[in-house]
Amino acid sequence: MKKSYMIPALFACSGLCMAGTASVATPAAAPAVEEAEGKGSILDDIDLFGDEYGDESTPIPNDALTRALTDLHKGAYEKAGFQFLLEQAFLYTKGHHAAPNEETSGSSQSWYKLHAQAGLQLFKSGRHQGTWIKSELSGSVALNRHTHRTTLDDSWGASGPANCDVFEDGYFYLPELLVSQGFLDGRLVIMGGMINQTNYFDANTYANTTFGQFGGAPFVNNQVLPLGDSNFGFVGQYQFNDNWFLQIGGNMMDNEPRRNPFHNTTGKSFNLLGEIGWTHEKAFGIGTGTYRLQPFMFHAAGRNHGGVAFNLEQDLGSSPFALFARAGWSSAESGNICGAEAQASAGVVFKKPLEVMTGMKEADGNFFGVGFSVSKPDSDTLAETRPGHDREMILECTYSFSITPYCLIQPSYQYVKNPSGRDDVNSANILSVQCVITF
Repeated sequence: MKKSYMIPALFACSGLCMAGTASVATPAAAPAVEEAEGKGSILDDIDLFGDEYGDESTPIPNDALTRALTDLHKGAYEKAGFQFLLEQAFLYTKGHHAAPNEETSGSSQSWYKLHAQAGLQLFKSGRHQGTWIKSELSGSVALNRHTHRTTLDDSWGASGPANCDVFEDGYFYLPELLVSQGFLDGRLVIMGGMINQTNYFDANTYANTTFGQFGGAPFVNNQVLPLGDSNFGFVGQYQFNDNWFLQIGGNMMDNEPRRNPFHNTTGKSFNLLGEIGWTHEKAFGIGTGTYRLQPFMFHAAGRNHGGVAFNLEQDLGSSPFALFARAGWSSAESGNICGAEAQASAGVVFKKPLEVMTGMKEADGNFFGVGFSVSKPDSDTLAETRPGHDREMILECTYSFSITPYCLIQPSYQYVKNPSGRDDVNSANILSVQCVITF
């Protein structure tokens, strides 16, 4: 999975998801082992998941379970070169809209979400980036009898469900299983195998995961980018210096999750992605930030398509605020795996809002965030009947409150205007709350 590396004061979190596919994430104080900075430190932060336990700012900072988890992860890495991350969330959502004759017009749903990652270092050369085998597991289970197969129907929106790590009831699959090899003290990394591209491209410190950040798909990945998982592919990464890095990758796109890629890969659908990033600790008189430009192409249904995307995150220095934004365009009017022909999203994060406003002590990872997205869904994701609009807008407000280094509570609200382009559906209102537990 991918770790955001430019704004460690907020989350030190990572991972991505996209509607209908995989998500990976770490909330505040996820487990791993910290080492000294090296020449490939940017790529280390992108590729190696997790951060240290032991956030002393949480209300319960150092209980017995926190100490045990700290020792477990530290010992596993030092003795066996093994890293792992287990995230669980218990999610409740209640949505309302005015779709006639729709059972979901006032539905409530309860879900269990699971995400796990593991990495085994076979050979160590220099720092972290030696030879690794990495794997990943994602899934969800419905916890109430009347829950539909997913939280997404065409009256809640084409941009994705209220939480894009909810798949179907009892749906589990392997998004990734690969071998990674580092060179030049970690400045050059080559990966091959079954790739989850969301683990490496389009990272953002503030809007990157449903496990403790925004839940709506437009705030987790740019839905113009044709990112895929569960397919054969490669990723190449190179860090030029302390500020610049480059990534290129390609995936086959034939295989569906939970299917064997050896039996279902035909080569008739594939993508090629690029990402060049610039990161700074302090520029323009403000705080740390990262900017990414992402050209791409993909081949599907006998046709080639291309486009470009942009991603930024910017801390505002001594201010408690930070900004994030994504934008992108694709030449495909239909058939884009992420479901959008064009999209722009942006938001603001208010760190430790209660402490700033009232003086009450608050955990370092606590934040209040507001995000807004405008997308033009491609024709395949619009409702089959009664399309009336070609723009969908989503507003999301969320607050993340850490209780311990491994547990947080997060309420959220989403407002969806013009869901799926339907003219027979009023705007959707979705309330949710989740408890995230990380081991």
